[in-house]
Amino acid sequence: MIGKPVPVEQEAEAERCLRMDSDGGTDDPLSAPPLPAPEEEHRLTAEELAFLLRDPAARARESERAARANRNRTERRAADPAYAERLRAGDRERQRRRRLRESIGRPEPPDSPAVPLPDLTEAEAVRRLTLHLERSTDAQAMQLRRRPERVRLYAEAFVVYRTLSAGGDRPTRGALAALLKSRFGRSVTPSQVQKLRDHVEAFAAPGGPWAAGTADAPLPVRTKSTAKADTHGHASRRERR
Repeated sequence: MIGKPVPVEQEAEAERCLRMDSDGGTDDPLSAPPLPAPEEEHRLTAEELAFLLRDPAARARESERAARANRNRTERRAADPAYAERLRAGDRERQRRRRLRESIGRPEPPDSPAVPLPDLTEAEAVRRLTLHLERSTDAQAMQLRRRPERVRLYAEAFVVYRTLSAGGDRPTRGALAALLKSRFGRSVTPSQVQKLRDHVEAFAAPGGPWAAGTADAPLPVRTKSTAKADTHGHASRRERR
């Protein structure tokens, strides 16, 4: 005959039955501990507390120092052209670095067609572009006429673009920069090679010096009577006999 369970056994049996009732009749262990209270979950960090507990007077002094520094910089920029130029150069350098960071890894537009270019040598590309600039009256053309090394760079970019676009695809910036370096020894930044590609395609537009299918442009003939006309952007004409 089985005796009555002792009190300890009764407590264990009661706990087991209670656990089975709460978890659907299984003997699985109890669930994970409860989540922390909301006040513990949103507790501020040490840095956040330090920021909030700063002395209001100290914050006011920092704001005043920043405003005073801005005023001094503005006044010095107005009074010192060299200082203003250094500030502008620093701004340009920061913008250049930002554009460089943004251009890294940026994918090219898919399946971009290449702009057709005529079969010209580098020297012929220089000659056509020079003649085009002499006949143009816009400010950019007038500036380029005084920079023959820039015209030479555009002609080199023309040769590289035409070489890489033989298959009909638009050359990528990386391919243009690599071939400019290996073939002509030119080191260009991503923003510079982007501008070079844009200029080559612009000069190859209809009416441009590198437009495909255009007849060979004659060399300009300068005479005393036509020199003044050239200053007004008119093309020089050959004298009739």
